[in-house]
Amino acid sequence: MFSDILGQEKAVNYLQKLVREDRVPGALLFCGPDGVGKKKTALEFAKALTCEDVFARQEGQACGVCASCQAVDKGTHPDVTLVDFAYQARLEMKEVPTEDYEEEFEKTLDKQQHLKIDTIRTAAARSQQKAVQGGWKVLIVDQAQLMQGPAANALLKFIEEPPAKTVWILITSKRAAMLGTILSRCQLLPFAPLQTAQVEQLVSVCEPNVADPARAARYSGGSVAGALKAAQALELLEAGGFGTPAGPGQVAGSLSRTAATARQEAQAVLDVLVSALHEQWTRCDEPQRGALQGLLSKFENYKSCIGRNVSPALVLETALMSLDGLNLKI
Repeated sequence: MFSDILGQEKAVNYLQKLVREDRVPGALLFCGPDGVGKKKTALEFAKALTCEDVFARQEGQACGVCASCQAVDKGTHPDVTLVDFAYQARLEMKEVPTEDYEEEFEKTLDKQQHLKIDTIRTAAARSQQKAVQGGWKVLIVDQAQLMQGPAANALLKFIEEPPAKTVWILITSKRAAMLGTILSRCQLLPFAPLQTAQVEQLVSVCEPNVADPARAARYSGGSVAGALKAAQALELLEAGGFGTPAGPGQVAGSLSRTAATARQEAQAVLDVLVSALHEQWTRCDEPQRGALQGLLSKFENYKSCIGRNVSPALVLETALMSLDGLNLKI
């Protein structure tokens, strides 16, 4: 339900108003950090628009129990399409035998890096068809900033003049990476970072494997996704003996053997350490602040190095060694 979405009251209230009035723009852009509820809100909006309960819609809500609401929850609603890497991977696997499907799907999904023009064209073709249930058609494009140039241009043609009772919802964490022509044709709906207490609550409920939700939330940057990355980074640091003489080498040596994953893990560890350094900077006196400011600048350089494909293990070990004698608490 909309009431389950924490920290996005302004966006939710606006969407409920659209449902009540049954007047929706042809294209909406949900923008904000990863892990703050953009996709969940988009799907709840789709449920509300297609809900079979007239009285629920008059309240700007979905009933959550009708066949339409349940179909959206299961991803089987004929008039609601979620375009993401899973959708694209399924399109690419039409000829895979049933017995091999799950294994091949995981392999295909791991290879996805961009949303391709054929994927957008397939979704756009559905947008031109008559709604099966005679109401709204909703097409949600997750991580829209990852559309390749031709795909973005193809989408532009369809959001300029969508059919009646059709809405495109583009979701992005990087508004600046979107084509200006697409931005100009979408109604912007910003999503704010969550409060630390809200992140903790969501992690506690949705991610029971996280050992210390409060600690993960502290380093989350206002995002559930950030909290999960922080939780993994904290595990790496503790398992590797952070703060001990052997810690730098052991933490760096525990990174994944897969280069892309190792870069993500190292970036997450550096993000946690930058947050911890900043916390210490706010608590210390003026003479110590200068040294910490220098360290913070170094850590930003370390993060840039990982982005330039320098060995993440080497960068991380160097970064951890630079903390020697600081007694940094995490």
